[in-house]
Amino acid sequence: MSLEDLKAKLEECKGTTVSILSDSDICKQSLWLTTPSYDLNRILSGDLTKAFPNRCLMYIVGPETSFKSSFMALCLANAQKEGFLPVIIDSEGAWTDKFAQRWGLDTQNSIHVYEPFVDNVCVLLTKILSSNNEKMAIIIDSIGGLETEKLIEDGMRGEIKADQGQLQKKIKRMLKLLLAICKKKNSFAIYSGHFFGNPNAGMYSSGEEIGGGKFAKLAPDIIISLKKSHIKTADREIIGNEIRAITLKNRFYPPFNEGIVRIDYINGLDRFAGLGDLAIEIGMISRKGSWYEYDTKKMQGQDGITKLISEHEEDFIKKINEWISKTHYSTVNVEIKSIVEMEEEQSNERSIGSS
Repeated sequence: MSLEDLKAKLEECKGTTVSILSDSDICKQSLWLTTPSYDLNRILSGDLTKAFPNRCLMYIVGPETSFKSSFMALCLANAQKEGFLPVIIDSEGAWTDKFAQRWGLDTQNSIHVYEPFVDNVCVLLTKILSSNNEKMAIIIDSIGGLETEKLIEDGMRGEIKADQGQLQKKIKRMLKLLLAICKKKNSFAIYSGHFFGNPNAGMYSSGEEIGGGKFAKLAPDIIISLKKSHIKTADREIIGNEIRAITLKNRFYPPFNEGIVRIDYINGLDRFAGLGDLAIEIGMISRKGSWYEYDTKKMQGQDGITKLISEHEEDFIKKINEWISKTHYSTVNVEIKSIVEMEEEQSNERSIGSS
């Protein structure tokens, strides 16, 4: 049977996407979305101007108030400009129009669904998968806010029982549907979750486990861990937040790269955060004490270096990108990489021991 004959035979299976691998749209990264942070783009793709491709599933994890929802809103706003339809599945009832608008989302052209029960989310995703819609930007915020309808049934009987793993099984089913939408519908999706204390953690473990069950880590193309610290003045006044972002998993670029996102309470998100160090390293900016110089222009402090880059943005982005491509510059966090690999090894050993 020839290649074309076999392809035609496989295409008889309704709903199945069959193509020659070299011609497959699903296998190509034809469109790259961006985040508003150049350094975040870099750790996701190795390019300051690209973040993640269409047909991508991403998992954002971190503690409370660590920029997860804001990150998703920013990605939705950027995707909306590229013609994607934002669909927000809100399990916590935490999204408001003002919050979304603050990050640039056109809320009049976005769909919001409040749904705390994973059973119903599966129904919603099935309807999306069977629809004619494409180019959707779907978020689930968060899987930690989801519950099974068994909770209500037990409550009506006056007895709340353990779900015996049913929630994780249904989350797995939900994520399979979400993944299928990404690949089949030329869409992308992001879901958020939290870390929790792991009582089985070994002595070399971080003691933190990603929520949502094992499949929550297997399904996504990218997993990003976000951790927040405060930006303070010399007088200890908190004036913003600095987010450390690390890719715990990445199918498009080496994982465990670390980047910086800064949010000033007055000026908002600094899209140039992290670029100053790169510009100094490649010699575009010279530093003497707290003063920075570029092309005879001198500026002082962090605000000064941001101003220098912003005034010559195109030149800086082009030259830094060329340098990254040439040198294969990396900010892999070796400590986090070792911890994650150790945790995976311990988890596999426990699985083997319990089988």
